[in-house]
Amino acid sequence: MKKADLIKALEAVRPGLANKEMIEQSTSFAFMEDRVVTYNDEISISYPLKGIPIQGAIKAEELYAFLSKVKTEEIEIETDDTEIRLKAGRAKAGFTLQSEIKLPLEELDEKTKWKSVPEGLMDAIKFAAFSCSSDMSRPILTCINVDKSGRIESSDNLRITRYEIEKLPVESFLLPATSARDLVKYNPTEMCSGKGWIHFQTEEGTVFSCRIFDEAYPDISKILEVEGVEVSFPKTIEEILDRTSVFSKKENANSGDIIVSLEKNKITLRSEGISGWSEEDANIRYSAEPVSFMVHPQLLKEIVSKVRNCTLGSDRLRFEGQGWVHVVALQVKE
Repeated sequence: MKKADLIKALEAVRPGLANKEMIEQSTSFAFMEDRVVTYNDEISISYPLKGIPIQGAIKAEELYAFLSKVKTEEIEIETDDTEIRLKAGRAKAGFTLQSEIKLPLEELDEKTKWKSVPEGLMDAIKFAAFSCSSDMSRPILTCINVDKSGRIESSDNLRITRYEIEKLPVESFLLPATSARDLVKYNPTEMCSGKGWIHFQTEEGTVFSCRIFDEAYPDISKILEVEGVEVSFPKTIEEILDRTSVFSKKENANSGDIIVSLEKNKITLRSEGISGWSEEDANIRYSAEPVSFMVHPQLLKEIVSKVRNCTLGSDRLRFEGQGWVHVVALQVKE
């Protein structure tokens, strides 16, 4: 078969691999004759794959590494009950095949009927993921609340995002932000509910399944209400963000956030990392007390590409656009 077709299939399901094999075969590609599947207890991804009549699991790291390095356009495949053998030109490799698939895939079988994904759902989930917490001491705040009414919301106690779309064709669910960040890359067109899972399907037949939680999300409506003065960000804010977010990485402090400070007639953006820092200011019309807040640069860039005005209250800042609201807690400068 064509190497490119197999590589495409494996890349599609790779996010479903576990980093460590806490569950047997969770670091393997599971071939099921007409599909290849991965499962790590948080997400499972299935991709339609024709032309490989293989039934069994193969360690993912070695298989993908070999295929990535060979240069031929086509590969020959042979298999028996214990091994799969690949030939690419003069290169050959054999991989241990576990003929019995031991992943708990049966828990994914219980599904409702496929329904169309509402317009804007993936945009809403992507937008809301920025405001989720990474602190597992409060698991509910690590999730996006996807309400059947079409209300998508998230919070980490410092930031709150709410996005409104049309009503969903499934019941409400809590979607972990870690799963959501992979899901939005697939642009699914259909969705359905399962028992403890939510399933999405693309036009080409990739099925992306996410484990979900069933809890009551806190009511954040009152916190979204902010009264105060209007502040307008400078026209060059996006360019400044590009320059000052150089040291803003997730592995650094503040989870990749930048610090935005407001003082008399000036706004300052600053990022800090283990290898350095970057700072830039600009003139704005502002005469209230000096304040600062933290925000993810990519989120702020998306916000200011839509609206440059916000409402500054006594303890929080509110951005509002068509169908969405984002509120950030302020830190008052001493």
